[in-house]
Amino acid sequence: MRTAQELAATVQTHVPMKPVWHQILLSVATGDHHGYAIRESVEARTQGSMRLWPATLYGALQRMSEAGLLEEHPATDDPRGKRIFRITPEGSAVLAAETKRLEALVALGRAAVAAGDSQ
Repeated sequence: MRTAQELAATVQTHVPMKPVWHQILLSVATGDHHGYAIRESVEARTQGSMRLWPATLYGALQRMSEAGLLEEHPATDDPRGKRIFRITPEGSAVLAAETKRLEALVALGRAAVAAGDSQ
């Protein structure tokens, strides 16, 4: 179990986050998924504006696992050896912090647009 200080350091290291990593964490936040399911989830959520090609996807999954944001384990029901990815507590904390950061940016943008509209 990580201390609060270690968790805060992990969050600080990864926020702001690469958009691909953010989308991957959003995909696994609701449950465990294999790579192809993550890819499909990202494409659906972004209405096709973000496509994760295998090299990009599996490279990101590898780096995110090494960073402690994801856990990887073999699928128990797949003889082909698919890997399943699960978000870690660190990954959840980073996802929450990145989402909060993005919400603040959107709020600033909306305020700027509203101020421009009133002039």
